Amino acid sequence: MVTWGIAIAVFVLGLLAEWLHARRTKRIAYLAFGPSAKPRRWVSGVPVLRSLSLAAVVWGLLILRDLHGGSWMPESSLAVQDEEIHHVVIALDVSPSMLLTDAGADGRQSRAERARDVLRSTIERLGMKRTRISIVAFYGKARPVVVDTSDGEVVSNILNGLPLEHAFVPGKTNMYEAVKSAATIGKTWRDSSATLLLISDGDTLPTEKQPTLPGSFGNVRVLGVGDPHQGQWIDDHSSRQDERSLKQLALQLNGDYVNANRKHLSSDDLGKIAGLVPEAQHTDLGQREWAIFS
Repeated sequence: MVTWGIAIAVFVLGLLAEWLHARRTKRIAYLAFGPSAKPRRWVSGVPVLRSLSLAAVVWGLLILRDLHGGSWMPESSLAVQDEEIHHVVIALDVSPSMLLTDAGADGRQSRAERARDVLRSTIERLGMKRTRISIVAFYGKARPVVVDTSDGEVVSNILNGLPLEHAFVPGKTNMYEAVKSAATIGKTWRDSSATLLLISDGDTLPTEKQPTLPGSFGNVRVLGVGDPHQGQWIDDHSSRQDERSLKQLALQLNGDYVNANRKHLSSDDLGKIAGLVPEAQHTDLGQREWAIFS
């Protein structure tokens, strides 16, 4: 509303300036336009077009400013309402096999590095204004590292190589423990307001009863890292991305499996994770395009 008000004010001021300019030009009309003392007919529309162009430039710049984080509203009125918040719980595998190097487009990244790259990219694309991040590290057990934070620096520090594996006793990777921890964290959130992102190289699922997630989790993505075809040796056995167990876990949780070893999450996946309405996304893009055009 403020943006439109400023643009309209600029248009009115432009018309006023054109009117003053026309008054001054009238005094020397014979010198400027010849015996008729009048310009060609099309010139009569120039003042309006010039004023509209100036207003459009101002409107475009203000829209671009707003889309990139600026605002004319006071901070108190910009507070995000509870119903607008989307929670993202990241369950990060920190088992020793995640240190093996067979991930990424060229296979030269460790699985842990690839997992962190995918998560960093996802968080950057989501933005932190309406997103609250929780991180759960898991190995044989699961431990919450941070719960429901909107501080991007905290999340970045955790993902930038914090040695989380030292907090666990060596054993067998248990992905069910990560699901249980996520369920505990999100049990009080409103329905369909959360997403679980579990990233791992996979392992055989336990024989115990599978855990369930509360209704607050509307989306689940199980992300796989590591080469799913060729294994690497660790502790006298070959380790590779266990697609079968990851797909099985995704199916149990009514979610989707994504092979993130070489590709990041798609825009469609990201839209579902963020809980965004597609029409709202298109509206923002349309405003940006019109602003650049103007």
